[in-house]
Order: sequence, then structure tokens, then C-alpha cells
Amino acid sequence: MNESAAPAPLFPKPLIAWLTVGILFMLYIRSLADRMLLALMVKPIKADLALTDLEISLLQGPAFALLYCLCAIPVGLLLDRSPRRWVLFGCIVVWSAGAAACGLAGSFFMLALARSMLGAGESGYTTGAYSIIGDSFPPERLSLAMSIFVMGGVMGAGIVFLLGGPLVEAVLGGAVAHWPGMSGFKPWQQVFIITGLPGIATALLVFLFPEPQRQKRAAAGGGGYGEALRFMMQHPRCYLGIILGIGLVYSVTIAQQSWAPSYLERIHGWTPKQIGLAMGAAQMLPALSLPLHGLAVDRLYRSGRKDAHLLWCLITMLIAAPFAVAAYLVATPAATVTLFGCYMLFILSTASMGPAATQVVTPPELRGRVSAIFVLVTGLIGMAFGTFLVGFFTDKVLGDPMKLGTSLILLIVIVLSCAALLFALGRPQMRQLAQN
Repeated sequence: MNESAAPAPLFPKPLIAWLTVGILFMLYIRSLADRMLLALMVKPIKADLALTDLEISLLQGPAFALLYCLCAIPVGLLLDRSPRRWVLFGCIVVWSAGAAACGLAGSFFMLALARSMLGAGESGYTTGAYSIIGDSFPPERLSLAMSIFVMGGVMGAGIVFLLGGPLVEAVLGGAVAHWPGMSGFKPWQQVFIITGLPGIATALLVFLFPEPQRQKRAAAGGGGYGEALRFMMQHPRCYLGIILGIGLVYSVTIAQQSWAPSYLERIHGWTPKQIGLAMGAAQMLPALSLPLHGLAVDRLYRSGRKDAHLLWCLITMLIAAPFAVAAYLVATPAATVTLFGCYMLFILSTASMGPAATQVVTPPELRGRVSAIFVLVTGLIGMAFGTFLVGFFTDKVLGDPMKLGTSLILLIVIVLSCAALLFALGRPQMRQLAQN
């Protein structure tokens, strides 16, 4: 990573760079809203399609994650070799169509296919956004920019609960049944249709910002994934800490986002509207802390702590974990939601530190492919592993749907302990890479 023969990198003007982040931020909100809507309709979907908790967990996790992960690989190559805005345009069209297609599904298999299509589009979007932002800011300012972008994803999950809860309750109550063409669909199908179709038009927003110049070095690589994998294997502890460690944390957070609504409904008898408003606030407010995490890490990095990203993830995760466990031990739903919000306040540091750390330690000519590997692994672990384990624990280990809280606690303790170890082991190699 010696840059002595490389020209000084050229970054966009700050106004253009932040315009880019703002547009990508808004589109990220849409993607997470489409992804998380299913969590508010578990009960009617289970009843209509005669599904178990394990099957619901497959829809929320593996069905989405399969193509999310597989499509990240070819999209990563496209992003390193093609105009990235056009790649993002196609991805947004695909995920929006997949979201609407969920409303046409009448079986577990068809709903799984639609969720896979949604995942295929979203994988390319996040990979492309990481690459574009990585080429728009110098390393010492990247964490803040990445934190604000990732805040869009967290806010998207919050918005789907905050606004989606009342919307779902209204549609399930027949609010749009009289609309043209809606009478032939179940209420939960109507929700997917009216929220998914308008998203296709938002794909045009990617042409409102210019394509940033790729920050290539003197000997830019043009090979396939072998080149990227060889570089990563030369620094295994660093990349295991960043990619596997972050993926494990994602799995715990996404599992709670997916299953906490069912927990509140089963254990405390809350309605979708109550769940949506409470869970939305519990995620929207902590999301505002993401720029603070970015500022803190940028300051640590400038002070000479080149492992600042993994160090901050380790500290904040150790603070967050007890709140998550306590959320499923308290007696009232308000206390559960409050403790979940406290967990999110600290754990959200990992949402932006993973992508930012990947850009910092990876040569620019490899960033598209390494970002794709990041999305592949974190997506597979984050979206498939945690949600599946909760359903598996509940159905196959505990054998009681009312022990959903115990399943969540088991996941939190086991998985976050492994993530803490990976963060600690990855710090020395991250210092070495970031200083080169």
C-alpha cells in the first residue's frame, strides 16, 4: 500500500460529496422500509398461509439474504468496472419490484421468491453506496460521512415501525379494500403493493449527483475476486474482525428488529399500531447518535489511534449488550422498548464502522470487490443467521412460542461474545494496515 508513486487523490467538492450522501441516505431509508415491513404482519401472514415461526424466520432471514449475498459478487465487479450510478439505478428498480411482488404471493414459496428479489436489489445498492462514498471523502473524514449514510438505513427501520404500524393497522382494517384492483388481495398483500410500487420511480434520484472519480493508485488492479481475497488473506485478523465481527453484531440487531414486534404482541398483547409507534421511536431517536459515533472515531483516528473503528465497536458493544438482555427480562412492554432503545443507542456504532473500516484498510482499486465481500458475508450472517436461530430456538429447542424472549437472550449472549473476541483480535492488524 505504498503511495509514494501515486498522484494525490482527487475528491469531489464538499458540497457535491454531501449532496451524494444525502441522496444515498434517502434511498437507504426506502430500502430498509421495504425490507422490514414484514415484521409488522407476522400474525396475519402466519394465519393466512399456515406458517410456523421457523418458516417466518426463513422469510425474514435466509429468503432475503440468499440473493442479497449472491448478487453482491457480480455487482462488486460491475461497480469496479462500470458507471456506478447506472448499477444503483438497476438495483433500486429490482428491489422495488420485489417489494411489490410480495403482495402478489399466495404461498410460502412465492413469498420467498419475492423476498429474494428484494434482497437481490438491495445488495447491489449498499455495495455501490459504500464504494461511491469511499471515493468521495478522505480517510480522516470518512467515518462521519459513512455514519450519516448508514443512519438512513437505521431510520428506515424506524420509519417502517413508526409510520408502518398505523398504516398496517389501517390497511388490515380495510382502508384500501375499495381501491381499484385491491379487492382481490388479502389485506397484508395490499400493504406490500401500495408501498412497493411507488419506489420504482425513486431510482431516478441517483442521477442527481455526479459519478465521483475513482481514487486509484499507481498500479491499480484489474483482476477478479482472487486479487481481493489474496489481499484480505494477508491480513486475516483485521478482516475477520471487520467483516465477521460486524456480521455477528448485525445478526443480533436484525433478529431483535424482526422478532421484538412478535414478542410484544405475544407476551404483552400490543397491537401493530402500538408496536409500530414504540419500536419506531426506539430506533429513530438512537439513529440520531450515528454522526456522534462517526465524529468520535474520526477524532480518535486523527489522534493516531489507527484501530479506532474496531476499538469503538468493542467498547460500545460491551455497553449495549446488558441492555439487550434486560429488555426480555422486565415485566412491562414500555420497559422492554426503552431498554431496546438503549441497546440501539450504543450498538449502532457498528452499523457505520464496518463499512468505514473496510474503506480505510482496503486499497482503492479493490474497494468495490472488498465492499461486495463485506456485503456478502455480513448480509448472510446478519440477515439469515440471527433471525433463523431465534425461530429455531423457539420451535425446536424450547418448543414454546411464548419463550420467544428466552430465544432472543440466548442469541444475544452467545453471538455478541464471539463478536467481542473478533474485534479485540483484529485491532493490531488494523493499526498496521491503516498506517501503511
